[in-house]
Amino acid sequence: MPRIPEVPLPAKDPLARELFEAQEREHGFVFNTSRVYGRRPTIMRGINQLQEGINTSGLLEPGLKAMVCVRVAQINGCPF
Repeated sequence: MPRIPEVPLPAKDPLARELFEAQEREHGFVFNTSRVYGRRPTIMRGINQLQEGINTSGLLEPGLKAMVCVRVAQINGCPF
């Protein structure tokens, strides 16, 4: 349970709603961190832009990025 209250679903903010729907389609659920970031849409927008830059940089192969995500999730006890 997060210490900061999460944004309830469905989100009222259009940006948060769009991100939540995309995560739901891709992963089957909305990440808790995203629901916390959704409390401040401008911060969430910046985090999304950073993540997009990392994902589209081409510096790491997609398979390696996926393995890193899975391993980090395992270390943190997160069902990814």
